[in-house]
Amino acid sequence: MLIRSETLFTELGTQAIESGLADTTLSTFYETVMAQDTDGNFQQRLKPFMPQLSLCSDKMINGAPPPIFYVGQDSCQRSLFGEDWASPESPVSPLRTPDPDLELASAEGYRNALNGKPYYGYARVQVDVNGIGYEVAFERLILTVRPSLKSTTRFCAFFGVIQDLQRTF
Repeated sequence: MLIRSETLFTELGTQAIESGLADTTLSTFYETVMAQDTDGNFQQRLKPFMPQLSLCSDKMINGAPPPIFYVGQDSCQRSLFGEDWASPESPVSPLRTPDPDLELASAEGYRNALNGKPYYGYARVQVDVNGIGYEVAFERLILTVRPSLKSTTRFCAFFGVIQDLQRTF
């Protein structure tokens, strides 16, 4: 389980991205999403980032982050939690972060994004993955996106970049 005294979630704000302080690929993704979709090719512009993204619903239930419905092949969640967890045949449905304490601690970023404020921040946490403990540090960007300008459907896009990963037990 997550050791709460070792948990740190810090919102840095999107101005940190705009100032050049974020990972370059994460910054490019942010700029792409925030650009006006004047040509109607938002989906095409989003496509190169799909391997790094995790996508989830726009519904938060009981304060937990929304359920995940897509985990990109190169996403930080897949790297940390493993192929079995991210597989479409995963026994966990809807897909949730395997550490419940981490799941709840991360919810504020999703809540901000769903309320219309893109969330960019840094986290350093202890996490238990299949009985193995890790300390992981990562930056994360959470945005609410729509497939097109006229779409009423929306979902959260999570772009995370692991900065440091250490096995603790």
